[in-house]
Amino acid sequence: MKFFSKFRCSFFILTGLILFFSQTGIGAAQDIHTNKLGMRFVLVPAGSFTMGSPESERGRAWNETQHKVIISKSFYLGETEVTQGQWRKLASPNPSSFKLGDTYPVDSISWDEAMQFISFLNKLEGTNRYRLPTEAEWEYACRAGSITAFAKGPVTTFSCNEPEPALVDTAWYCYTSGLQSPARNFKPHPVKTRKPNKWGLYDMHGNVQEWVLDACRWRNIWKAKVGVITDTYKDNLVDPLEKKGDHRIIRGGGWYQTAKYQRSAYRSYYKPMAKRNSLGFRIVRMK
Repeated sequence: MKFFSKFRCSFFILTGLILFFSQTGIGAAQDIHTNKLGMRFVLVPAGSFTMGSPESERGRAWNETQHKVIISKSFYLGETEVTQGQWRKLASPNPSSFKLGDTYPVDSISWDEAMQFISFLNKLEGTNRYRLPTEAEWEYACRAGSITAFAKGPVTTFSCNEPEPALVDTAWYCYTSGLQSPARNFKPHPVKTRKPNKWGLYDMHGNVQEWVLDACRWRNIWKAKVGVITDTYKDNLVDPLEKKGDHRIIRGGGWYQTAKYQRSAYRSYYKPMAKRNSLGFRIVRMK
């Protein structure tokens, strides 16, 4: 009887642990695709989420209206931003303003150049599966199931002189990139040197800003408002993609920016030929 009692106790403990890990995602095996360049892509599951920010979120902009979005198909997203080493394997020369090494994100990339790189990658692998993420896919992956301003918590400060608890170990932004390592040496940093989000994606907040696929308009003359303007911020759209507008949307904050611009819902834009030393990209591989 004592043996069976111990066995039953061990069984319940094991069952509880399995249930805990399955619910939290801890210890779950990731579905990773590695391509010919050695780029790693993490599977992002299909699902739905609330895109945008609540009116109570500190730092929110007028164009972040909350709405429900449906992502109908799972997709693979680059584990990291495209690096200088990956760029050099397929395209030349390295356009980065910060030529710091192969593990650093490639910067000073225009939207047009990102699209060209993706074209080269599709040709290399004889496929058409690679593309930029849509704005909705990007925010969905950035949030990784979270509903707060950042994947790991709410906004508490926009200061560069004090840490934001939800970012300090996950993002290269003005506090971590310019005040700690070493002081006032603002620059991007090697990928995968901060902690990933719950879905195993690195640098979704900070390091370099990232181009997405969507176009946008930037000014509403009737409402006298400036900012990202699209027709996609409506409830229950499936796989939204804005194609109208002569600008392109960027997501994710940069290494020099405050926490305000690192928020999951933050949106900005440039013309597709624009280049900035804080601007790079990340790639989707469709299943």
